[in-house]
Amino acid sequence: MRNLIAIGKIILFILATFYHYSILLFGNVLSIFGGNKIKWKAKRRKIWGNAVARIIGMRVLVNGNPPKTPFFLVSNHLSYVDVWVLYSQLNCTFIAKSEVKSWPIIGFVLATSGVLFVDRSKRKDVKRVNDEISNNLTEDQGIVLFPEGTTSAGHNILPFKSSLFQYPATEELPVSVASLHYETPDTEIPAFKSVCWWDDTSFFKHLFYLFVMNEFTATVTFSEETVINSNRKVLASSTQKILERTFKPVIDPETYAKASIGS
Repeated sequence: MRNLIAIGKIILFILATFYHYSILLFGNVLSIFGGNKIKWKAKRRKIWGNAVARIIGMRVLVNGNPPKTPFFLVSNHLSYVDVWVLYSQLNCTFIAKSEVKSWPIIGFVLATSGVLFVDRSKRKDVKRVNDEISNNLTEDQGIVLFPEGTTSAGHNILPFKSSLFQYPATEELPVSVASLHYETPDTEIPAFKSVCWWDDTSFFKHLFYLFVMNEFTATVTFSEETVINSNRKVLASSTQKILERTFKPVIDPETYAKASIGS
């Protein structure tokens, strides 16, 4: 029965994504006639994020106040689900690693809906994205960065990569911090396995099992502190310390270590 329900949810997800994506792309047409493409897309992504949350049974709890646009926000990274959580709460776009662009269908959708992709291994590409940030950070839209550079099981915060902090450092722009946490009911698979996507499970297999769940909770905590510093490394270090103070592990490190050994 659960598998049938999951299939139904997947169909709804595809239909909703097609619908909102189509409307989002209409912003390109509006821009031809002088419309604000960035504002249109940011609002549509927020509506899309809320629609996806309802379809997959995700309850979003918010602590603190979301930053006001324009903002540069950093967050820990646990899963592709993070995007929907933050879309549902913010008028924003993301900086994502270039590998995401190659994901079937989803990579194309994200690329054409305004997500900025970066190949961190190429210094020139980092510079290019820092230039693009200045074009996409407006009164209608903020930028979200996952400075860990990869996802985790939620047992700790991984070291921040400082290269993409160059823009807020150069502009002395306040950097906001958000912490993400997932939790599942006792009747479901623990969130570090079912929601967090960090092991060698294929994307579509993980996505299917996400849809199999009846419900889960996502908590996003917006810190009251912001950081301004002209040194990108200091900026990265300072925001990481704030995130570590507000971070609630999805699984405690000791249990994670035991689970990793047993897997």
